[in-house]
Amino acid sequence: MLARTVGRIVVAGLCCTAGCWEGEPESSVAETDVSAVESRPFVPSPVADAHSAVAAALVELGFRETVGRPTDVVDVESGLLSFTVCDNSRSPEVLSGLASLGYLAGDDRHEAFRAGWNLEHVFSGHRDDHNRFSARRNPYLLCREREGSSVFLVRLASQGPWSVEHVTRVTPSAPDSIDIDFRCRFLDVSRFGSRGYAGFFWANYMRDLRDAAIHFRGIVDDGAEEVWVEAESAEGFEVGTYLASGASALEFDADHNMALNLRSFSTPRITCPLLISRSANDMVLTLMFDRLRTASDEIRFSSFPPAVDFQYIIHAVQAGRSYGFRARLSWKRWPGREACLGEFRAWQSELFNSPQSPLPREGSQVP
Repeated sequence: MLARTVGRIVVAGLCCTAGCWEGEPESSVAETDVSAVESRPFVPSPVADAHSAVAAALVELGFRETVGRPTDVVDVESGLLSFTVCDNSRSPEVLSGLASLGYLAGDDRHEAFRAGWNLEHVFSGHRDDHNRFSARRNPYLLCREREGSSVFLVRLASQGPWSVEHVTRVTPSAPDSIDIDFRCRFLDVSRFGSRGYAGFFWANYMRDLRDAAIHFRGIVDDGAEEVWVEAESAEGFEVGTYLASGASALEFDADHNMALNLRSFSTPRITCPLLISRSANDMVLTLMFDRLRTASDEIRFSSFPPAVDFQYIIHAVQAGRSYGFRARLSWKRWPGREACLGEFRAWQSELFNSPQSPLPREGSQVP
């Protein structure tokens, strides 16, 4: 059974929190502790020994690998995939993360991205100049594992305006997947103000979509049966963020300068952390996650065609605590939705039966 959500059905279901539209009822506009979230110019401090700084960050976030010295580009070939991971040194002309992802089929190479798995925004619930594209600015340190196949993209807390240290480990998984482990810790939670949540927004700019819809397991209304949802924002309508079943829309200030990432639809709701986007040449990009919603964090899906995006929201951030998620990205020939779901279930079963899992996985479920 396929539930297709388009046009006015989606528009009518938009969640409006503080700052959503002009004319918002006065009672919905919350007070803001402006002094705690005041935007200020940011200039990263020099890093005396980048290699040692990366090693220390990996240890703090529970990674055991040793890495080589920072570089600007790493090329990887694994099974049917070849991909390139870049730092931020040429941004915005070349974005950090997966600068390319190709599927090798005989003499043909099918490219997924114009730019992919790029951390585009870090944001709070308050107005702040750094809500917009701060992740594209300032240095990343890109290092390859010395005795393994992983690549690490590291943002030191001193190199970004949010005082957040975060590491993304990218590991090929033949024949057609990439495993991703994102971890972060907050050194100064006051940067996120009185609302207390932090948001991370990743964009995957697709090269050639088959259609603008994203596909996921979900419900089209409270109490409805779980179905395959084909979700597509209305033509010309820019908001396209979908929430997990049981999740609440984020509250944010009326004068927020990046509310586009905070507004969300009330329905449909996601019930399984698996996102499917079909591309030309019978190719499919799948994103699967180790959790959908827990007591402390959640995954949200966003669709701003041709971008296929997702968000990681952390509630009530605490200084010094580690947060994060694991994910698998697959780029392959389209096998059908049920095969994608079977692949997701097999991956989650393997992931949660592994003894190596340094981060809490509270609330994660295998459908």
